[in-house]
Amino acid sequence: MDPPLAPPVRLQALSSTPISAKQAQKNLEAFLDDFQARSTSTQGGNTAVTVQLQKLTNALKEERAQKKKETR
Repeated sequence: MDPPLAPPVRLQALSSTPISAKQAQKNLEAFLDDFQARSTSTQGGNTAVTVQLQKLTNALKEERAQKKKETR
């Protein structure tokens, strides 16, 4: 018999600070690099999470590129 599943931890932000897309991209890239380094060495990589984070990084890059084109 399988053990009962525990629901994921619910996180709720107490406050927020707006940041630019550029800063969000830098923060995400740093997190992604760190996450990949940790997960690859311990469990062979959690590719589902890594792929989703990479998609988010790419979307932020595209958003920045579009905003640059609009302001020119």
